This record gives sequence, C-alpha cells and structure tokens, in this order.
Amino acid sequence: MFQQLKRLQAFTQKNFPCLQSPIDRALIVEIGYCEEQGHPLTMKGLLLLKLGAPATVRRRLQRLVDLGLVHKRRVNHDGRLCHLEIDPAVRMRFAKYLKLILAL
Repeated sequence: MFQQLKRLQAFTQKNFPCLQSPIDRALIVEIGYCEEQGHPLTMKGLLLLKLGAPATVRRRLQRLVDLGLVHKRRVNHDGRLCHLEIDPAVRMRFAKYLKLILAL
C-alpha cells in the first residue's frame, strides 16, 4: 500500500510541481469540472465557490494563468467576461494522474 502511495507522491511532485497549495489544486479541479460539464467558469462563479478569501483566489488564479496552466478567454457577446479554461497539456497530465490513482 505505501509503495503505491509513494509512487503517487512521486508522480505528483514530478508532474505538478507548480501546484503548491490546496487552493491551486482546487482551482484546477473546479475549472476543469465546469469546463467538462459545458459551463465554463467565470471569475464571479469561481469566487462564489468560496475556495478561499477572494484576494487569495484571485492571486492564486493569476499565478496559474502566468504559468500557462489556466487560460482566460474573452466571451464574444460580452467583452467584460472571461471564461477560464485548463490548458490541454495539464488536462493530459491529470488524465495520467487519474489512471495512476485508479490503478491503486
């Protein structure tokens, strides 16, 4: 059991070194989930999830955007809104992560 957990920990450290806090991981999961459901998340929707203090959520999200893990895409019909999207490379790494977890 602990050997498998050690493999999981090594995979996480190798593939997701930029996800430093639980809020980073929660942001990726929530943005990806909403994107998967066909309802892309906006900043307002993200803040309504109450993952942390608004300033912290904004700061951590901007860090993920700067790292290229999350993209902000302007909405055509309303230039004030931005939809949040997960980078396809990050999506593929999380798919491998899920396979590893399911293999445990």
